[in-house]
Amino acid sequence: MRINLTRPQWFLVSVSTLFVLTYFGLLSWGKVQEALEAVAAKPSGAKVFATKVDRADAIFMVFMFFFLTPLALAALLGLIGFLGAMLAGFLEALWKTPGMPDWLFTGFVYLLLLILAYFTRALWLPHTVGFFSLIARALISASRG
Repeated sequence: MRINLTRPQWFLVSVSTLFVLTYFGLLSWGKVQEALEAVAAKPSGAKVFATKVDRADAIFMVFMFFFLTPLALAALLGLIGFLGAMLAGFLEALWKTPGMPDWLFTGFVYLLLLILAYFTRALWLPHTVGFFSLIARALISASRG
């Protein structure tokens, strides 16, 4: 007898197994807790990321973070894709020669965007670390009923 499960069914079986194992104490979230506390201990960036979080605000922040993160990631990836396509089309209009592949311009533009992100990391990295520190403190505060 062979059981054929689809991908969503395998995901559900895996998550259920992990839940049962953690419920009975066979798996521990101790490493995750330590990592959260390490991130929460170092707030940086804007002053709003260093504020104290009470439990009600923490529960709201954690819920909204998990609820809105997929939407924010889709918007960010869409913006990066739009910028990449726009700049690649601009470069293709300037330097297109017969026989030159289209992926060359797209790859070059995404490489330039990565280099730009690397050299401007001093502007955005502290705020990103501060944001994740705030979320880590909210997760800790919400889990400590």
